[in-house]
Amino acid sequence: MEEQRISPNIVTFNTLMSVYVEQGKIEEVFRVYDSIEGRGLVPTAATYSTIMSAFNSAGDAFAALKFFVKLREKYNNGQLIGNPADWEREFVKYEKLAVRVCHMAMRRSLAGANNPAGTALKVLLSMDEAGVRPDRSDYERLVWACTGEEHYTIAKELYQRIRECDGEISLSVCNHLIWLMGKAKKWWAALEIYEDLLEKGPKPNNLSYELIMSHFNILLNAAKRRGIWKWGVRLLEKMQEKGLKPGCREWNAVLLACSRAGETSAAVNIFKRMIDQGLKPDVVSYGALLSALEKGRLYDEALRVWKHMCKVGIDPNLHAYTILASIYIGKGNHDMVDAVLRDMFSANIEPTVVTFNAIISACVRNSEGGAAFEWFHKMKMQSIEPNEITYQMLIEALVQDGKPKVAYEMYIIACNKGLKLSAKSYDTVMEACRDYGAFIDLAGLGPRPIVKLDPSR
Repeated sequence: MEEQRISPNIVTFNTLMSVYVEQGKIEEVFRVYDSIEGRGLVPTAATYSTIMSAFNSAGDAFAALKFFVKLREKYNNGQLIGNPADWEREFVKYEKLAVRVCHMAMRRSLAGANNPAGTALKVLLSMDEAGVRPDRSDYERLVWACTGEEHYTIAKELYQRIRECDGEISLSVCNHLIWLMGKAKKWWAALEIYEDLLEKGPKPNNLSYELIMSHFNILLNAAKRRGIWKWGVRLLEKMQEKGLKPGCREWNAVLLACSRAGETSAAVNIFKRMIDQGLKPDVVSYGALLSALEKGRLYDEALRVWKHMCKVGIDPNLHAYTILASIYIGKGNHDMVDAVLRDMFSANIEPTVVTFNAIISACVRNSEGGAAFEWFHKMKMQSIEPNEITYQMLIEALVQDGKPKVAYEMYIIACNKGLKLSAKSYDTVMEACRDYGAFIDLAGLGPRPIVKLDPSR
């Protein structure tokens, strides 16, 4: 055009920039824009819209915000030629374009692996500094892009901003946030959102309830595994405060925590409270209560619980039968243990290594080392293979019974089977052989096992 002495106007440059945007040649767009003022041309609204589109293609939110702020300053200073009313309408479009650029940039960062939440949060803060305020719908669309554990911080920030907008929020977005907080192991943050649903709305639905219940169950299962029964009780109380109704599953988790911790009175109390809530205990409930009573050596009370369980029509499972066998060992009634095993076979429930380990362990607690050794042989007659726990308990029983040499032999047999016994068993055998003055080559025990550290500590 210039060779033919035809001077290009602003429309020509706007068209050229639009072509470059479509071709993805973003640097060329900015080069053309920089040349406009040098030619004495005045940019139009279309020029600025094209530049914003170029920033969107480049995914450069910070540059888009900086450009928008400068353009707004020009408008406020009266440096833009044209009807102010027209420019006011245009600025609404520019702001929406800036929001779109930032939105796409944040979505890209959330999909990335390098500090996605941190990058997205920087864009949000830059928007605040630039005075660019997205709509609630923009924030909600960003929430749906938060799917990873690492998105927790940005998701929480977005949630607070949505609540501040106009008080309205989509229930599906809240449910997504409750799910995400659980995934990130931010259980209390999930509960806060559920509390907001109860107090501020929208009213939670079945999915909201199921999500928050699943989070509580994860916490209750952790309490169960670690025997933190007081924490479990507090969780149940917290659930009830928030209008959640713990069922058998939740109460059983706390009962099992009490059993694991050996808290007999607490287990009895929880069992009673469970019934007071109108729930019907199942075989897991009774099993946990029986275990707690057995650990508390309340054998007669445990047998009464067993009879009541059978009376109400609950069929014992392997765990319940195992505890019953331990109860009779505790009472010193080995004949009844044989009867329990026969009942198990009649009920098509075969005893396992866990069953015999419990019996041997109960013998050890009763200082019946000889009986423990007999049950070890009965176990082998049932073709049940002993494991590490079996040998560790048996070694303790044999040392109690004054048989260090046999304990030594059992340790060697276990090692030859490839079983890895604890350092405690090694020390028990070593000290017993020395104390009893047994003529044993202690070097045959090999090196002392490495003590395993508890990962929960």
